[in-house]
Amino acid sequence: MSETSHSSVGSLPCDYHRSEELMLREDTVQEVLARVARGEGIKTIARELEVDRKTVKRWRRQGQWQPRQSQARPRGVVPYLEQLTQQGPEVGWNAVVLHRELQSLGFTDGVQQVRRAIRPWRAEARWAEVATVRYEMGLGEQAQVDFGELRIWIGEQRERVHLFVTTLGYSRRLWVRASPHERRSALLDRHERAFRQFGGVPLTCLYDNPRTLVLGRRDREVQWHPVFQDFGACQVSCVTDCD
Repeated sequence: MSETSHSSVGSLPCDYHRSEELMLREDTVQEVLARVARGEGIKTIARELEVDRKTVKRWRRQGQWQPRQSQARPRGVVPYLEQLTQQGPEVGWNAVVLHRELQSLGFTDGVQQVRRAIRPWRAEARWAEVATVRYEMGLGEQAQVDFGELRIWIGEQRERVHLFVTTLGYSRRLWVRASPHERRSALLDRHERAFRQFGGVPLTCLYDNPRTLVLGRRDREVQWHPVFQDFGACQVSCVTDCD
């Protein structure tokens, strides 16, 4: 393999180098140090062991493997959950208002952290309203589309899993699929799969202003992303009842 194909090895972000250094197993580090002791070059060691050159240099300076030291990390919004549960219902679970309130208490993270934290409570409040006053829809008229998320353990690693949920308005049938992210490509793919599963396309879909689909509003009209507009036009051209 040519030198050109490996030129990216030395150009990765600093955070990547640091995380790679911490994750190397002891046997890999011992192999690095043994090769350094035999006089092998840094580039050769990095290429053959598939690690970064900066990582090799770091372990050469340290001279021996050291286990990763656990460090206390800031807990983000966790210390403020009580305030959120108390003030959330008063402001209709408005994330911007809640974020401003938490900032006055010393919270330093962004509003997106607050949105993620209150999402289950917002969903619970929304479903409580639906349970109190059911909004009846006709057959095939509407579906509600939204993303939720869970944190689950996969082996020894805790991962965030995004859940795409489609609910038919008439029958309340659900279609749920996991996704590694909430980007536009995942949204469009899950729409197609849901419609295929239901055997048709509802006349309308209800969304909670997803940033990947909604660019903003003009004259009180929603400005959709053009890719999603094209996708919607294609789907509407073959509408069938799916409740």
